[in-house]
Amino acid sequence: MDSSTEGKPPRVCRRVRSKGTPGVRYDAAVAWEVGFVSTATFWCVATGECVGPDDDLVHPHACGEGRVCFRAPSDDPAEESWVLE
Repeated sequence: MDSSTEGKPPRVCRRVRSKGTPGVRYDAAVAWEVGFVSTATFWCVATGECVGPDDDLVHPHACGEGRVCFRAPSDDPAEESWVLE
């Protein structure tokens, strides 16, 4: 398959956090097979809950650009390690 025609994985909101997936940062493109643990627990730093500001469930495959509360990932991961917004 031609790589120019392949779609890129969607970006994940920078507010998504998880317990159970060490070393995986959910603020960039995340494929189903990359770092996904089916028993992981996800929450949003904006609400501190498993639901986001839009009252929908938090999950790296659901928290994308289509949600009104989406915040784009930072270009520099080190820059944003302290930002909770």
